[in-house]
Amino acid sequence: MSSFGGVLVLLIIHMQSSGAVLKENGPCELKGTPGTCRPYATCREAVQGNIQFCGHSASGAIVCCPNPKVTLDNRNAFPQPSLRKAGRKCSEYRKLASRDLTAISLSLVSLVSQVKVPTCDSITKLIVGGNITKPGEFPHMAALGWRQTNGAVSFKCGASLISERYVLTAAHCYDQYDGVFPSFVRLGDQNLYRDDDGAVPKDYEIEDFIVHPEYKRRLGKYNDIALIKLAKEVKFNRNIRPACLYDKEEAPSKPVIATGFGSTGVAEDFSNELMKVSLEIYDNQVCNEAFVGSRDVRRGLAQGQICVGNVKGGFDTCQGDSGGPLQITDQGNHCSFSVFGITSIGRGCGGNIPAIYTCVAAYLDWIEAIVWP
Repeated sequence: MSSFGGVLVLLIIHMQSSGAVLKENGPCELKGTPGTCRPYATCREAVQGNIQFCGHSASGAIVCCPNPKVTLDNRNAFPQPSLRKAGRKCSEYRKLASRDLTAISLSLVSLVSQVKVPTCDSITKLIVGGNITKPGEFPHMAALGWRQTNGAVSFKCGASLISERYVLTAAHCYDQYDGVFPSFVRLGDQNLYRDDDGAVPKDYEIEDFIVHPEYKRRLGKYNDIALIKLAKEVKFNRNIRPACLYDKEEAPSKPVIATGFGSTGVAEDFSNELMKVSLEIYDNQVCNEAFVGSRDVRRGLAQGQICVGNVKGGFDTCQGDSGGPLQITDQGNHCSFSVFGITSIGRGCGGNIPAIYTCVAAYLDWIEAIVWP
């Protein structure tokens, strides 16, 4: 028996086959606060009814218990909630990635509690060398569409939905193909040219394409970032909702995920299916050496650029992935994403040379001034 909202359910808490299963004494996150998975009996007062299950053991429920607070003068103090507009909006969007479930654990001591459960299916473990995604797995993923004069439609770039009216992409995607510029954005799709993939996509007309003022194509692909204003507000649902924007100065410590509808190899056609691939972040000097002589980065990598790929080869973004997101999942919910980078420059596909991405955090002031004035 299952239910949404506040309807009571019976739940044997072993979290089978869920990608959100966490181990006892392992790290977790409770409403943005770092915590540790511990038996419910040991931190009943700390959670104060705000319960998020990690799993279940023979002794009872294992829940996410917030870590003890430290003094403000301690250098390891918890970071304060983001005061940025992007951070506040992120808190709103994260709520769309989970739902409340009232549950009774069947143990010696029955516990009635509110459980936060993800709104999506568990994701498979980790666009060249990547995997095909499931419908709705990346609900912020967008594709830029060009309508040709003969009525044909083509998709040449990716993008990310970041609010009700705005999509984030690469500046170099504002380009003409067969004499026309991109005119619409497709959201919620898994295969761009099939209607039997389980997706229910929606197309939104482009009202304005706002290229970063410091992007000068003749000088290279520096400041390769743009915002697209849609003609009307997006209606969010399970398969269409915004991503957060990564707002920390330091890079993520875990692998990042690139997604796109582009080619799956050099000289190959676009896949048209949304693909994903897990990549590593490298020191910018790796890309400086790999892109020596490139007109796109003739001055070397700038502060707003990052070097990402897989030096072992076989994993990469490719033509058609430009403008798409480089993202990480939230620690406490695999259905919630933060966009860390934007696909910008590559050299070949699937080789051992990393690609160059635009760093979103370096442009938050510009983004916020337009999206959330």
